Order: sequence, then C-alpha cells, then structure tokens
Amino acid sequence: MSRRLPLLLVLGAALVLAGHSVNAQTQIQIYGSWHCGNDFCTWGSVRDMTDFDTKNHWMIDRGDGSGLPSVNLVILSFVQPLKLLNKTTDSQTLNGVPLGMNSAVVSYFTAHNIRVMLSIRIGTRRSRRTRHSWD
Repeated sequence: MSRRLPLLLVLGAALVLAGHSVNAQTQIQIYGSWHCGNDFCTWGSVRDMTDFDTKNHWMIDRGDGSGLPSVNLVILSFVQPLKLLNKTTDSQTLNGVPLGMNSAVVSYFTAHNIRVMLSIRIGTRRSRRTRHSWD
C-alpha cells in the first residue's frame, strides 16, 4: 500500500494538470457584422468596389495600426429562398443569388481572413397587403 500511494499521487497530479491544460485553451470568439448592402438588403445591383471599400473599410482594418480586421464574420442579407430554390434569374438575381452578392464582395472580405455567410430571409411580420414571395 505504501508503494501505491506515491504512484496514485503522481497519477492524480498528472490528471489534474492534463485537465487544466485542456481548460486553458482559447475559446472561439466570433465578432460578426450583419451586412444589408446599400439597397435595403436586396443586394439587387452590382456594387462599385471603390465605393464599397469607402463604406466598409472599417471592417477589414480596425484603424489602430495593427492592420487587423474589426470582424471575423460577415453575414450578407438576404437571399430569398424561393428564388434560390427555383434558381431564378431576373433583374436582381442570377440563379437565385442576388447580383450584389458576387465574388468581388466575397473576396473583399475573405482576402482579409474574414468569413462570409449568406442569410436566407424566412419570414416577416408584414401585413397581407405587402406580402412577398418568401412569406
């Protein structure tokens, strides 16, 4: 029994230290921004990227001299689910994706290690007079 006690103490200390190092890992932190574009969340027109940079540069450079972005996630809002499902091409969408949500906008963020997501509008609280296809 006297031989087992030091072994148990060493084993117990190793387990405590192993548990402590697992808990000491950095937690994932998300700093996101919900982006509606410049046309009330339709993204129905292609953006001029110079103007886009002027209005959104704060997201890719926090302005403290570090060169780091202010966010690590941008959510582009909104994709209309029925247009996406039907792969609609019209004056504002191409295969269901709004024209303004193009590779230039996505690359603007991903080039600075910012992830991009597209948000689907599921429903609204509009009156029956102003219902949209996605209601």
